[in-house]
Amino acid sequence: MKRWQKVQKLLEQGMEQGIYSCCVAVVGDARSVWHTASAGMADPERQIPASTDTLFDLASLTKPVACASSVMALVEAGCLQLEAPLSSLISNAPRWCERIRLRHLLTHTSGLPAWKPFYEQAQSPEAVVEAVLKTPPRRLPDVDYEYSDLNYILLGEVVHQVTGQLLSEFARERIFLPAGMNDTLYNPGEPLLSRVALTANCPWRKGQTLRGQVHDANAWAMGGVSGHAGLFSTANNLARYCQMLLRGGDGVLGKMSVDQMFRNQIAGIGGQSFGWFTYPNEMLPRANLLPETCIGHSGFTGTALLLNRQPEFFIVLLSNRVYCAYEGERWLPYRRRILNAISAVIP
Repeated sequence: MKRWQKVQKLLEQGMEQGIYSCCVAVVGDARSVWHTASAGMADPERQIPASTDTLFDLASLTKPVACASSVMALVEAGCLQLEAPLSSLISNAPRWCERIRLRHLLTHTSGLPAWKPFYEQAQSPEAVVEAVLKTPPRRLPDVDYEYSDLNYILLGEVVHQVTGQLLSEFARERIFLPAGMNDTLYNPGEPLLSRVALTANCPWRKGQTLRGQVHDANAWAMGGVSGHAGLFSTANNLARYCQMLLRGGDGVLGKMSVDQMFRNQIAGIGGQSFGWFTYPNEMLPRANLLPETCIGHSGFTGTALLLNRQPEFFIVLLSNRVYCAYEGERWLPYRRRILNAISAVIP
């Protein structure tokens, strides 16, 4: 318990130093939660404290949790196959989509650029997707690794066109509710807003405090629903999600799908599975002491997930660091300190 008290103290100190207004951590394995900690105010204006039931804007954790999970569910259902060209999956796709396969989007090897401010001109889901399709790749597929929001915007559209459902609907029905993740959703409505951790400092909505509105400007331009960002969830729900994966899919996903999510799919180019960062990807948020075998992902708002099979553990770390500061220079090294302290409680 003394080691976990150090984690609790770090969460409190980060809040006191203005790195975030709140932070929540959960650690456990496939069968149980070992420790939880929380610090700060989810809503400083109303003095609502953060807890493991606080809804956080997950930012890019949307990619593995909602989007990649949904795509893999469609693959194992026989609705998709990973070598399918993008041109066969999205109507009116330009010529360059013929050489990009579904797996290239999942693993960020499509050659598409990392990001563009589509929100400056496009103000609807259809307009943003059209703008992405008008953005040609910078290189051929499989040549290099470049982490790109564009890949997952297109994957969200693939789910939409293949199923006839928005990604938000499909992921909730096929992944979240079967996994017992009742508090995981896009665009949390009025009844949930009192539980949302506030964010701010969006470059498109300067000076605005955001309560239940996605921080990512491109996702906001898409109505809050995208494959790259937009998902909200709690530490408790994400613990359930991690436990589902550590149990081999637990009936939500098949074991073979989960095995591929734990495996580096681009050895020789970088470290990336279907949805997750893997070693040696420098974006894998494993800090200094966690094993190279873990997979993980992070989000711009100050969120991170890590999972490992042997030794078996998961870590959920959620903050709203963009409420306090737009840049990540203070958060990223502090996150490393928190994760190092968490590593000391893993047996």
